[in-house]
Amino acid sequence: MLHWLHLQPVTLSVIKEFLRQYGYWILFVGTLLEGEAVVIIAGALAHAGVLDLPMVIAVSWLGSTINDQVLYQVGSRYGERILDWLPNFLKRHVAQAEGLIRRFGDWVTLLFRFIYGTRTITPILLGVHHYPPRRYLIMNPLAAAVWAGAIAGIGYVLGASLQSLLNGVRQVQIILLLLLFVGALLYWFWHRRNPPKNSS
Repeated sequence: MLHWLHLQPVTLSVIKEFLRQYGYWILFVGTLLEGEAVVIIAGALAHAGVLDLPMVIAVSWLGSTINDQVLYQVGSRYGERILDWLPNFLKRHVAQAEGLIRRFGDWVTLLFRFIYGTRTITPILLGVHHYPPRRYLIMNPLAAAVWAGAIAGIGYVLGASLQSLLNGVRQVQIILLLLLFVGALLYWFWHRRNPPKNSS
């Protein structure tokens, strides 16, 4: 059937070539959407030789920096009105993020990416609360660099562990990483559509 449709069979080499051509774009979009999972997988693929680790870190840094700078500007420009437009799964984290901002100040700009549930809402709230824009312009890229290096590094180490676990069977490694990538995307979409309800 693939021959009749003039399509190339989906082999491991085809998948690897696809990832080499489009993997960085997938990674960039993933980091725009709050993408710890995609960065970890990209780091693991870097260990497998499919992607380049410095490029993975650079692309993750760029996507995260742009995403959070835009969210900060949205919060700064539209103020507290934006909070009324937020979907419920983000509203649940507003109080947590505001508490972190009041308690830790500048440290929040460095650490919020590592705290589940606050990465999207915190830059908006920093804008709403008029965090100094020039300071954020410096702190945001610095924090994104720390985050990108750490998360990609975790993926790289996990890739090394997986490779030793599989006794160097690289083909199985790539296939499992692809399955993990697809599973992470499906979980992300499901989580967005079906946010957990409060027990109360």
